[in-house]
Amino acid sequence: MFLKRLSVILIFVSLLASLSGCQKTPDEALVKNKKGENLEQEIRDSSLKETPKGEENERDTFPEHYQDEFEVNGVVVQVDADIILPDTGKIASEKIIPQNFSAEQVREFIRYFAGENNCYPLNVAGSKEEIENQIVLIRQQIAELKKNGAAGINEGDGTAQEQIAVLEEELKQYEEYYQQAGESQPVDINEVSFDENGAIELQTYLGRASRALLLCYDYDEMGTLFEFLNYSSALNADEEKLEVGITKEEAWAMASEVIEELNLGDLRVKDIKIKGQVVDGRITGYYDILCQRNWGGLPNRRIDEAPVVQTDLPVSQEEQETEIYSPIMGQNDESIQVDETGVIGMSVTAPPEAVETLNEDVAVCGFDELKEYFRENIGKKSWKNPAGKTYLKITRIYLSSMYAVNKNSSQEYFTLPVWDFCGYSYGEDTPEDTAAHLARLAQDGDQELTFLTLNALDGSMVSRKTGY
Repeated sequence: MFLKRLSVILIFVSLLASLSGCQKTPDEALVKNKKGENLEQEIRDSSLKETPKGEENERDTFPEHYQDEFEVNGVVVQVDADIILPDTGKIASEKIIPQNFSAEQVREFIRYFAGENNCYPLNVAGSKEEIENQIVLIRQQIAELKKNGAAGINEGDGTAQEQIAVLEEELKQYEEYYQQAGESQPVDINEVSFDENGAIELQTYLGRASRALLLCYDYDEMGTLFEFLNYSSALNADEEKLEVGITKEEAWAMASEVIEELNLGDLRVKDIKIKGQVVDGRITGYYDILCQRNWGGLPNRRIDEAPVVQTDLPVSQEEQETEIYSPIMGQNDESIQVDETGVIGMSVTAPPEAVETLNEDVAVCGFDELKEYFRENIGKKSWKNPAGKTYLKITRIYLSSMYAVNKNSSQEYFTLPVWDFCGYSYGEDTPEDTAAHLARLAQDGDQELTFLTLNALDGSMVSRKTGY
């Protein structure tokens, strides 16, 4: 139901807003590699060496899989990992700055999705006709649940009776809206602008089971988030049995059209999954398309940094200074939802602006160097379980692009090629089913955690939490 969905969105948004208010401008020492050199200069100087005719380029020497095992600082490191390389000829590095959607751009988005339909603020009702249609739909859902019991459950948790109670509360709210509808006036899209909290929040009626939401939040240096929601998730759906009336290729074609029309930048498919929605009282499928930005031939992959369990190693002054800074602009997965009717949902951030190309063909380290850098650096952090032996399993190794903050300006970033060593960690006292669950999460890619991130130019350690 859209009210539950909206509350989740607003909680997430408020959390991001609170985080952005307590960040520190980085010190000059933050963005330096292990040699103490300036990162920007290193990127400019790191050109790919010409390969003699008939010899392989270093980028072509990586195997598809890498296995290794060793122990360091009480942690058994087991590598059984696919090496994920992008299909690219050159790797470029650029200097970028965060961008914000302007009010006029947001108006264009609203016109694109709402068309000629009236839009209203979130806290007011629409026209009597629109609300009456919603009342009819809710009554149909209640009747279906009363008639078929558990078989009529469409979404949410709980028994049929519990869901009927929720729907009856929603029905009561819509009936109150209906009484107030004569007082509501649609907004003039040409005058829509951000409020004092940097937000634009509208609703419209597009003939589906719930009101469509058009939400935009401006986070200053972090960029702008825009969301369009025109579907109700079927939380109890058996997704393996769902079908969609179009193919994945057709769905991506529809999503690509929206990306191009709204100038959302170079987005590439990361994953496409079928999920359930409720339309006219029945459960049907839709495609949830996860996208990632492409920078200089590399995916700007979102990967979370694994938390350190216990650190017995001394921490340098530079590391202490670095750890207190959190980058303002991070990597995000953008998402677009599509069914046979077209795009029914979208959550995207404003694409950063490239202001300068630092290097059109950056050189990355070779495979032998990468193995050496991995062994050298993996022990500098500790995931040791104090209760006993700890196992660190690396299951995937990615070459991707990360935003590294410019030491000379907290408003600027470099797109830096990095290696991420992803997997999971557990102790010898971890229950078997818990360890198996962690393994499944790592294998499915639903919870990507990097236990080590390395600058692909020189092998120095990089923190996805601190920006470098």
